[in-house]
Amino acid sequence: MDNTVGSRGFVKLTQRQQDILLGKMLGDGFLEQNGKHVRLKIDHGAQQKEYVLWLNEELKSFALKPYQMSVRDKRNNQIYKHWRFATYSLSALDSWIKLFYLNGKKIIPSSIDNLLSPLSLAVWYMDDGFRRTDCKGLYLCTSAYTIKEQHVLQDCLRKKFNIRTTLHFARSNVRIYVPSSQVDIFCCIVRPFILPTFYYKLFDPVTTDSLAS
Repeated sequence: MDNTVGSRGFVKLTQRQQDILLGKMLGDGFLEQNGKHVRLKIDHGAQQKEYVLWLNEELKSFALKPYQMSVRDKRNNQIYKHWRFATYSLSALDSWIKLFYLNGKKIIPSSIDNLLSPLSLAVWYMDDGFRRTDCKGLYLCTSAYTIKEQHVLQDCLRKKFNIRTTLHFARSNVRIYVPSSQVDIFCCIVRPFILPTFYYKLFDPVTTDSLAS
């Protein structure tokens, strides 16, 4: 990927930063054209403040400081606290928006097999995953993607990590499901990178109880 000069001068994304960025793009990360180049925007609820601060620290070489703001939900007229930050507009991110967007819509690139790392998977899960409470199973919330794209992600998980998944249909939503037979493999891969605030999303590989939150 292009790691060239951005609007703030020379910026070289480390491999770790690229892995984190990839996980964010599979999850809730948002890229937008901002002037000549592209920037990343991060937005999470107040309960995920620690996560936002961690992301900001990891990307601090090209990120603005995080801030809290109030957001009104038009659906129920309630006000919620959010933590946000954006990166500088960088030419190093120009190739990313071409990779992950088509006609303004986020997509899954066909080259995802070559990009996904254990750290990327962990960031993706912290962003957009959760464990079931009624059985030993995990979900990756992929309903924003097409069925074809979800098949691409399933193939990637199988080829890269030997994790075999299924698709679960719930009304009009479809998402990737990690069944009980694969949960220990999944948790073993992501556990080293999961922040303590997200331990509740994991299963203990021995007892199948969740870790203390």
